[in-house]
Amino acid sequence: LHFGILALLALILAISSTADAFSPAPRSFLTSRKASIDSSQASLSAKKPKEDLSYIESRDMTRQEMLEYNKQSEEIMNSELNLMTGFSLLISAPILYLCWVAFFSE
Repeated sequence: LHFGILALLALILAISSTADAFSPAPRSFLTSRKASIDSSQASLSAKKPKEDLSYIESRDMTRQEMLEYNKQSEEIMNSELNLMTGFSLLISAPILYLCWVAFFSE
């Protein structure tokens, strides 16, 4: 038991000595990061050619189309909900069985 506690403390010390989450980053890291940011901003600021989207036809949906679309979406959401419920019950079945055995066996 004492050996286990000592091993755990040694492991915590080994991990904490290498963790440098709050130490400042080295100067060379900061300058190289700034240089890479500058080069990426230069490539983002270049003008892109205007894309022609005139081939896309858009219009508002009629009330009937919207009702059909909503019905379709509702059916899809209900089937997904049923599948997720079934999957979660399937996954929890072994746990429920173990609880049943633990509480109601003699």
